[in-house]
Amino acid sequence: MSSEKPTILLIPGAWLPASAFEDVATILRARGYPVQTMTLLSVGGPTSTTVADDAEDIRQRYLNQLITEGKEVIVVMHSYSGIPGAESVKGLARKDLAAQGKKGGVIGLIYITAFLITAGQSVASILGEYMDIAMSFDGDKVYPKDPQAKFYNDLEDEKAAKHVAELVYHAKASFYTPLTYEAYRDVPTTFLLCKRDASIPFEVQQGMAAAVGEGVVRTYTCEGAHCAMLSVPQEVADVIDDTVINGV
Repeated sequence: MSSEKPTILLIPGAWLPASAFEDVATILRARGYPVQTMTLLSVGGPTSTTVADDAEDIRQRYLNQLITEGKEVIVVMHSYSGIPGAESVKGLARKDLAAQGKKGGVIGLIYITAFLITAGQSVASILGEYMDIAMSFDGDKVYPKDPQAKFYNDLEDEKAAKHVAELVYHAKASFYTPLTYEAYRDVPTTFLLCKRDASIPFEVQQGMAAAVGEGVVRTYTCEGAHCAMLSVPQEVADVIDDTVINGV
């Protein structure tokens, strides 16, 4: 890894705006990291958006330019973004660029209570009938049910209500299109397990981190809920920092 700090790309999951990661971004910037935050295309965008569309948008708006500049990048993914985030890395891993004699590339993946799944799986295939319990459907638009309790159960009511008001619809198609590329096979991977998550239970997170094989995923644990970047941003930033310091 070069002496220059890697760029941290922070990607919130379904329904959430880029601002969900702003507190974490502020902490990381103060520590000297270049940081970019983004809202997925499927969040309030075209209702036909698939995982592939989200992944291509990540590449076109962020990764391609950074890697053209020879930058090393760590992709931080939350919830649903674990799927398009992984997909976006195809061909852009550090080892792919090194094989071409080029600098830069994606040097690390960090999943924050995110969908770490195998190729062929999707949100729908993982959740099954729980989809109808957790979400409401309005044509090709999907909304979360009871987000204050599911996402923000570790925030004060007033702050939680503010974040609930910022949620927008998510494109239904993205939940039904599968992962095709297991980026964690090519890039060092970390999973931040969130104990109080009422949306993706702690045991489910542990299962996803373990299911891809022993030694593939390094894990950290925090006391945060589903949106830990809002409730415990310092802990989230520390995990990202520690991952870099200890070698991604």
